[in-house]
Amino acid sequence: MAQKELTNRMNDIFRHCGFELSPRQLGQFGDYYELLMEQNEALDLTRLKSFEDIAIKHFVDSIYFTEYVELPSPLMDIGSGAGFPGIPLKIYLPDLDIILAEPRKKRATFLEDTARRLRLGGVRVYPHMVTGLTDFAVQGVITRALESVDETLTRVLHLLPMGGKAIFMKGPEADRDISDISEGNRAAYSLETDRRYTLPDTGHERRIIVFKKETGGSRKTYAILKDLTATAGTAVTSAENRKFRELKRLSAGDGIRKSGSVLVPGKKIIGELVRGKNIPVGELVLCDGYVEDAEAMNGLIREFAQRGSLLVLKKALYNELDMFNTRGPLLSAGVPEMKTWDLSVGPGCTLLIPFQDPVNVGSAIRSAAGFNVNRIVMLKEAANPFHPKSVRTSAGAVFGADIRKGPSLYELPGVLADAMPQIVTLDAGGTPLSSFTFPDRFLLLPGIEGPGLPASLKAQSVSVPIGDAVESLNAPVALSIALYAWSVTRPRTPQD
Repeated sequence: MAQKELTNRMNDIFRHCGFELSPRQLGQFGDYYELLMEQNEALDLTRLKSFEDIAIKHFVDSIYFTEYVELPSPLMDIGSGAGFPGIPLKIYLPDLDIILAEPRKKRATFLEDTARRLRLGGVRVYPHMVTGLTDFAVQGVITRALESVDETLTRVLHLLPMGGKAIFMKGPEADRDISDISEGNRAAYSLETDRRYTLPDTGHERRIIVFKKETGGSRKTYAILKDLTATAGTAVTSAENRKFRELKRLSAGDGIRKSGSVLVPGKKIIGELVRGKNIPVGELVLCDGYVEDAEAMNGLIREFAQRGSLLVLKKALYNELDMFNTRGPLLSAGVPEMKTWDLSVGPGCTLLIPFQDPVNVGSAIRSAAGFNVNRIVMLKEAANPFHPKSVRTSAGAVFGADIRKGPSLYELPGVLADAMPQIVTLDAGGTPLSSFTFPDRFLLLPGIEGPGLPASLKAQSVSVPIGDAVESLNAPVALSIALYAWSVTRPRTPQD
């Protein structure tokens, strides 16, 4: 059939059915018809043979229901086959973003070639079965497949957000399909549209059924699939993987200093870092088989996947990074710059931290943040405050605190000079907290684990009285008590 004749006949059919198409759209439908005919024998794309049948029962049928239903975007066409209804919908509604899900490889290739030759932007082909592991940011799904409504509703529960739509193109006898919907899906969806119609001048009865999702987030599983290209994110299965080796270095102080990054555990901390602290972030790391129920975290995971920054690690590799056995997400994040302390004091409390255990460091920083300490100085003896153990123990407070680099504990008498009288140290032989008045500005120095403090720094010391059952308190605990005592006696400021 000549191109002009093909276009004219296509135009007549669409106009008769109530659709006024542009020359570009008519040309795209014409090219689509020719591609179907070229590949039909090899791929068994359609059993229809005549031009009129294909134009009406495939092309018009794929878009006719839009008179009754407003389509969400992005939209996933599940079981697209030869491209119905997805490709006709895309031609008719050029602004629609659509995903064509077709697990049969040859047909998926046909869809990719067709989208390219028709110059259809905003089309993605997903050459896999849609399962509980499929993850796309869609607002709706549509299908002409023979699977029951209930099976499809279950299949896409994790894909759809609250308010998302599941659209079914059915024949007139769909009552049994609707009545057989499970109790779980009845609770998760509401029936929004159930409309019967007939294709013009054909007698072919159709029924468009739309369900709206009424619940929020759904459980999603992130796993390394046999077909690695179908894995959400990038699958990492070898200890020789360059990215894995880089991440492993972030669990040690030297690796953190050299890279300027740290591996952060904990969903709450990760969410705060990504959303609110202006910290550069790298990859989000998940364990193979990780399951997430929270809609916000699933959305965050999807964002990382879309920008190519989601890694799914084989369990043995993930376990090497997960030093706290959280089994949850890990995030590589940039370490804020620590400026050098200028030796100034106050106002209020400036905390000097000498702790060598990163857990104690994190605990001290968390207490300092909780009691509104203005500045924290890390002495040379101290562990890296951005060690993963410090980050976790501080509940992420390290990323918001004013932390400076300071001198050695043993250099303090020499470098502070006239400021020495402003040092308040914690020592078992000092003045009981209940009898001590904190100055308006001072340096608070707890003892280092084990050795305590040199005698030269104990001129003004305070103690936390305890009973005879223990020799001393854990250093971060004593520090927290001292900070509390200071906080309840100091003058309030507008920031409090």
